[in-house]
Amino acid sequence: MSTPVTPRSLVIGLDGMPYRLLRDLADAGVMPHTAALLPQGTLRPLRAPVPEISSTSWASFLTGADPGRHGIYGFIDTEPGGYRTYFPNVDDLAATPVWQVTAAAGVPALVLNVPGSYPAPPVHGALVSGFVAPDFDRAVSPPRLRGTLRDAGYRLDVEVGDAASDPGGFLDRALEALRARRRAFLRLLDEEPWALAICVFTETDRVHHFLWEQVVDPAAPLHGRIMDFYREVDEAVAALVPHACDGGLTLVSDHGFGPADTQFYLNAWLREAGYLALPADAGSLTEIDERTTAFALDPGRIHLNLRGRRPRGRDIAPGTAEEIARRLTALRRAGDGSIREDGPGRPLVAEVLYGAEHYAGPVRDRAPDLVAMPAPGVQLRGAWSTDEPVVPGPFTGTHTRDGATFWCRGDRGGGVVEMRDVMPTVLAGLGIAPAPSMEGRDIRGADTSASAGAGTERTAE
Repeated sequence: MSTPVTPRSLVIGLDGMPYRLLRDLADAGVMPHTAALLPQGTLRPLRAPVPEISSTSWASFLTGADPGRHGIYGFIDTEPGGYRTYFPNVDDLAATPVWQVTAAAGVPALVLNVPGSYPAPPVHGALVSGFVAPDFDRAVSPPRLRGTLRDAGYRLDVEVGDAASDPGGFLDRALEALRARRRAFLRLLDEEPWALAICVFTETDRVHHFLWEQVVDPAAPLHGRIMDFYREVDEAVAALVPHACDGGLTLVSDHGFGPADTQFYLNAWLREAGYLALPADAGSLTEIDERTTAFALDPGRIHLNLRGRRPRGRDIAPGTAEEIARRLTALRRAGDGSIREDGPGRPLVAEVLYGAEHYAGPVRDRAPDLVAMPAPGVQLRGAWSTDEPVVPGPFTGTHTRDGATFWCRGDRGGGVVEMRDVMPTVLAGLGIAPAPSMEGRDIRGADTSASAGAGTERTAE
């Protein structure tokens, strides 16, 4: 093992891990090593930024800033002033990422498997990109580490396959990816110099998406095997923890999780309601025509097709955004599967946020005009390739904005933590000042009950 650098801080990310589930698994003896850690700090709920999606939340983690400052609003976006879509990556971060902060302080960092860190930039230390990372070679910096990762059997992501028809095979692949990630993390922690190490396990998120109903149902066929999966997650955490020595240690997730039995396609509803003129068989959003008032991007971001903003934009009557928001929050799905406004049944959208008022910062011009927030049990989708607003899908679990995980060794604070606060807290433990673009603060020992989520959010009632 390399000689420890003092001070030293280790952050372990458990993608998609709700704090209540982590606590329950610890209390039940499924994750005994984690249970032994928890009394050294306070397990606190964390709230993800809007929208509650990994790319946006991990960008807030890396930069200590909200989307209006870091500029990542989802896994997919449209090019400025047009309709062509692209995958935002690390080059699109408008705020300073943590590896630049540590480099300026003269200390090396290991940044391993954080979503949204592709392509891997040159860093003082090492960086292995998390998903979306289509090219292995471009996901590893410095390049000399490619052989180390391949020797460990490292995979950039789990091969999902047909998880719905073969959930057992999918779980096998998730375990293989977890074990390989653990091997690679341990080797890099041993062999590379670092003062800050960030190691994110994404297999938890994958299992929750496809097998959530079996996670929470003790009678489900795979429940026992999933408990064994969590035992291996616990062993992986336990294997990493000693590398922090007596320094900083943090557990964090990017969002919470809950059940999903309904997938609601916003573009199908916008088309049906007369706001979107785009055929369901269109190859891309570039086929939108001038009759379009609004279109959606994953998961619930709605953009108005305004004249002067888009090449085929149109004049849109005042109050149109409010009208769309009002109609979305009025939607109900009846027992027969039909969808009506103000009818009986379950809501599909819990609330709608107005982008101009929710987001603040130098890149809020990239923000959506509206963000639909899902009702419980609903997963919002931005694909435009279906005419049906509700279509069966493979997911049994979906993200929640509230209920993510934050735990920091030595923290005796209380209340909800915002994702933007995590990195300033970690850096403070290292004695490193945050970047000027970081909006969060060191929350160790603070009671955030009254301040978490403070800010202006206008919603449609």
